[in-house]
Amino acid sequence: GEPAAVNNPYAIGCLLGAVIPDGDIVMQIKGHYSYLKNHRGVSHSIPFAFLYGGAIALLLSVLFPGAAFLKLFLYSIVGCLSHLILDITNSYGAKIFWPFFNKKYTTDLLLVYDPVLFILSLAVIMPSFRAIIHPVIVLFLFAIYIIFRTWMKIYVKKTIKINMDCGGDIKFIRILPSIIGLLKWHFIVKFENKWVVGEIKLFSKKIKIIDVLENLDTKLYDAIKNTEIAEFFGEFTPIFHVTCKKVDFGYEFNFTDLRYYMAKDFLHHATAVLDENFTLVSSLFQPYKKAKKVEV
Repeated sequence: GEPAAVNNPYAIGCLLGAVIPDGDIVMQIKGHYSYLKNHRGVSHSIPFAFLYGGAIALLLSVLFPGAAFLKLFLYSIVGCLSHLILDITNSYGAKIFWPFFNKKYTTDLLLVYDPVLFILSLAVIMPSFRAIIHPVIVLFLFAIYIIFRTWMKIYVKKTIKINMDCGGDIKFIRILPSIIGLLKWHFIVKFENKWVVGEIKLFSKKIKIIDVLENLDTKLYDAIKNTEIAEFFGEFTPIFHVTCKKVDFGYEFNFTDLRYYMAKDFLHHATAVLDENFTLVSSLFQPYKKAKKVEV
């Protein structure tokens, strides 16, 4: 209800609250590994939203002595919570319930960079847009878009269940929005002994299989699961696949984040090398592409 003006402390508080959780980008100074390890972690939790709200309200109450502290606090928290809510709508997720649950929650509804969300955000922020369309109408359109995306996801999952025939009983299905393409969805289907990754376009029953991945032997996985890179990858992504191959000096384990697929490859990878006695020799995190290697 407050005017979006640069001299309005409540609008400033809401704006600062909406951007401050992404302050974890400062971790990028220490490299991709440090940043991705911490991104959307505790900084994106509900307790931190209240801390941010208090800090912003305190700062603005000094800069704007006539402003009501409680109102500044509430507007700042609303900004923070709006950020957290949007972050859990895409497949990256956020640790909103930290410290009670140390996992990232997601609804897998929106693209990481969703063009519809971007346009609607401009309609709320830009004065020229606000003069044409009221922010309440924009919020209503956003709610309709979320409902439509939810219906799309349900429709795609139902289509996969009906048409997927790779042998064996399906253990679970995860439907993910594509990195690009509003009408394209990716899916990950787990069977007893394998994973099937594919994509499907809305209203099309033609399923494209991207990859079929065999489960790693339990004994081999036990040898790698307690290493730093394995623990990081398990926290970084809820859905990943591990392969192992014998090499001259031991064993090479390759981790693949199955959430994001573009340019004919998955986005994030990691590699760990163990010697003949299954002692860790080296480990690398490969963010965004395999050629980019960060020693862990």
